Amino acid sequence: MFAPSFQITNKTLTNLINVEISKKVVELASLQPDWETRLRQDALTRRIYCLYHFLGNGLGPDEISKIVRDEPGRDDKASEVALRCGVVGKEKDIQHILNFLNANKLTEQIAYLTNKFKQTDFGESDLKKLNGLLGERMIGSDDLGQYRTENRDEVGGLAPLAVEIPFQMEDLFGWFRSAGRNEIHPVLKSGTMFVELIRISPFNANNLMTAFCFANLILSSEGYHFKQMWSLEEEILKNSEIYLAAVNSVAGKGGDLSFWMEKYSRWTDEAAEKTKTKVLNLVGETPIFKSGGGRVISLTERQIAIMEEMTLRNEMTIKEIRGVLPMVSDDTILRDLKDLIDKKLTRKKGKTKGAIYVMGKVKSYR
Repeated sequence: MFAPSFQITNKTLTNLINVEISKKVVELASLQPDWETRLRQDALTRRIYCLYHFLGNGLGPDEISKIVRDEPGRDDKASEVALRCGVVGKEKDIQHILNFLNANKLTEQIAYLTNKFKQTDFGESDLKKLNGLLGERMIGSDDLGQYRTENRDEVGGLAPLAVEIPFQMEDLFGWFRSAGRNEIHPVLKSGTMFVELIRISPFNANNLMTAFCFANLILSSEGYHFKQMWSLEEEILKNSEIYLAAVNSVAGKGGDLSFWMEKYSRWTDEAAEKTKTKVLNLVGETPIFKSGGGRVISLTERQIAIMEEMTLRNEMTIKEIRGVLPMVSDDTILRDLKDLIDKKLTRKKGKTKGAIYVMGKVKSYR
């Protein structure tokens, strides 16, 4: 039977402790419903953009955000959603987004039921359902949720032959069922399943998306969902070279997952930490920003990120702001800055591309 091999290093242990701290803070925080909804939608948009941008999808974050906010149903066609949302893009790119949203809904439903009844009652059949949802209207119906029948040389040559997949998957899920809540930390359990699903690449298509969905399902089912306001995909895929090196390290070290676990737990810690910071900036009765006259000013999550950094630097160029929001288009950043200028929170010095944005009349900041 499959048994993962890794050591919990000091780095991994520190990352896990930090995740626990962030988890507790987010759980105890009481957010206004509209802010929680907005943070969830923004996080889901970032998750989808990072994942599909990595895979070559041509839609930008603004287009994806429109689709996310529309909350399309499973039976909605890509052309209908595009027309309704005012999104211009290839039909296949839009369908990818719709499929991920459907798969994400299934993970949330399974995680909710698992949390409610305090038992892990999902497994290989649910993995196949997720893969089926991710491929709807994109690949043949006979291939949806079915293990591949062709051999592949992937992930350092460790991908099994097609004939071996059912047996390796049975072994993997045998371990998964036996790894109880008190035997292995959910982050380590999630990381193990993720990298093994990438290595095996059991399906004809959408293996990476399927692995991400199942990893999130594991974490969410054991309470590590951060109110659906975090973006683990964003942290893992923000540097493709580091991600691929971490995956390939497993093959290079004879199957040892120690280095991979250090990286995976670090990405989890970073995603959790960013969510905790956003939540702490929003809880409590004291508003984050007030105008010169003491009026509370409502800002979007992106604008809060800009203002937080600007309070530290006092002035920033558009290039530096782009570094704070790497997944956001320049047009969107410029619109956010114009709104901040209109609200007198920032000022623009200069009119060329070398313009500098500085702090405006902010009465209070927390």
